[in-house]
Amino acid sequence: MTGTKMYTTIHRQPEDLRRLLSDGWEQAAEAAERLRGARRVYTVGIGTSYHAAIVGAWLLRAAGSDARAVNSCDFALYPEAAVLGPGDAVIVLAHTGVKRYSIQALARAAAAGAMVLSVGSLTAEHPGSQLVLRTVERETSAAFTASHTAAMTVLAQVATELGEQRISAATTGFRTALMALPDQVADVLARQEEVWPVARRAAERRIYATGAGPNEATVLEAVIKVREAAFGHIDALALEQFLHGPIVAVNPGDLAIIVHVPGPAAKRVREIALVLDAIGAELWLIGHPIEGLDRAGFFALPETPELLSPLVAVVPMQLLACQMAAVKGVNPDTFRRDDPRYAAAFGLLDL
Repeated sequence: MTGTKMYTTIHRQPEDLRRLLSDGWEQAAEAAERLRGARRVYTVGIGTSYHAAIVGAWLLRAAGSDARAVNSCDFALYPEAAVLGPGDAVIVLAHTGVKRYSIQALARAAAAGAMVLSVGSLTAEHPGSQLVLRTVERETSAAFTASHTAAMTVLAQVATELGEQRISAATTGFRTALMALPDQVADVLARQEEVWPVARRAAERRIYATGAGPNEATVLEAVIKVREAAFGHIDALALEQFLHGPIVAVNPGDLAIIVHVPGPAAKRVREIALVLDAIGAELWLIGHPIEGLDRAGFFALPETPELLSPLVAVVPMQLLACQMAAVKGVNPDTFRRDDPRYAAAFGLLDL
C-alpha cells in the first residue's frame, strides 16, 4: 500500500492544506467579492468533484448565497436543470480541466453571461473561467483524494470570506476551524492503524454507508473511492433516503458505515444506527460514539462545525479504500486500465 500513488497523495494532505490556508485567502477574498452580488450560485462538478460541489453549496448557503449543486452533465445538457442568466454565478469544479462536460459547463455559463469561476489543480486549464481557484498539483493516481479535500477547503475559504462580508452567523467560527484543519487531518492519518481491521473485514463483504446533511457527500465519496480503488461492493444514500426502502436490503454481517457528528440530524442518525444494529449489521461509526452501541466500531473525529466536518470525515473513507485495495491486491491508481479488457472498453469513449 505504501508504494501506491494514492497512499502518498493521501498522506501529503496536511501539507497541501497548510499551504492553502497560508496562501489561499487572497484568491478566496477575490472570489467572494465576485460572488457577493450574484442572484444564484451554481456549484458544478462530476464524480468526486460533484461531491465537493455538494459540500460547497452547503457552505455558500451558510454564507447567505442561494447556492445549488448540479452535476456537470446535467448542467451542460439540460438547461432546465439550472436556469441561468447574467445575474447568476457558476463555479465549475474540475481538477484536471479536461473532462467533456466540465468544459461544456464552462462554455454554457460563459455564453449565458454569468459570472464564471472554477476550482482546479495548479496547472488546470479552464477555458471561459474568469478566476481559477487553485488547489494542489495535478494528481497522478486515478483515485483523487488531496484534490477533493483541497477543493472543499477552497470553497470553505470562499464561504468564510463571503460570510464575514455579510456578517453571517452561520459561518462564525469557520476561519478558526479551518486553520485547525491541517493538524486534524494529520491526526486522522496518524491513526490509520485503526482502519486496518475494518478494511480487512470490508474487503469481502457488502458495505452500506449513510450520513445526513453535508455528510451525504462524504458517504457518496466513500462509494466512489471504495469502488474505483478496491472494486468494493458498496452503496450509499443520504440518511432518510437510506431508511425509506434500501435499508431492507441490509443483511446480518453486512458492514454499515455511519457518519455521526453533532447537528440537527444526530438524533435521527442514532435511531437508524440502532435499527441497523438490531438487524445484525456490523457498524463502523465515524465521528462520535452512539449510546447503546458499545460493540460498534468507532473512529473519532475532532470537533469542528458540522458544515466543515466533511473536510475531515472523508479522510477515514480514503484510508478505508486504500487499505481495502491493499488487502485485495488491487492497484488503486490505474482506474483498472492495467487490465486490457477494461483499457479497451474505456477507449470507446472520451471522458
